[in-house]
Amino acid sequence: MFNLNKNLITRQMDAFIANSSKGKSSIKPSSGWIQSVRLGLGMSLRQLAERMGSSISTINNFEKREQTEAITLASLKKTAAAMDMELVYYFKPKKGSIENTIEEQARIKAMEILKQSNQTMKLENQATSKKSQLKELERLTKDLSNEMPADLWD
Repeated sequence: MFNLNKNLITRQMDAFIANSSKGKSSIKPSSGWIQSVRLGLGMSLRQLAERMGSSISTINNFEKREQTEAITLASLKKTAAAMDMELVYYFKPKKGSIENTIEEQARIKAMEILKQSNQTMKLENQATSKKSQLKELERLTKDLSNEMPADLWD
């Protein structure tokens, strides 16, 4: 029965890692990567401690610090290496790509610029149509995305 649970944990961790590496999952296991992978490998705290040249309490501390997001990248890298793993660290754009992130910010900036311009034109009784405003928003967004002015993120 115990081996069945170990095999299940191993398969679940392999699936979780595969989904994460393909960008399908951006969450970490609830018990943290260290503990989850260690258990998936069927490795005890003692065994991992020995492989790292550390104490069991150090490994236990690493697992707790990872859960509270207080562990260093150096500690994660050292732990991963001891489990014959590689630490992969990267920023994943929420909008799918850096280009999309820039475009979204350019659109926000363009809307700010056009809001001020449209307000002035309204006061002068020169308001433009919605269609014209949307066309100008798209043009300005494209220009800002391409030029990436220094104040884009202000």
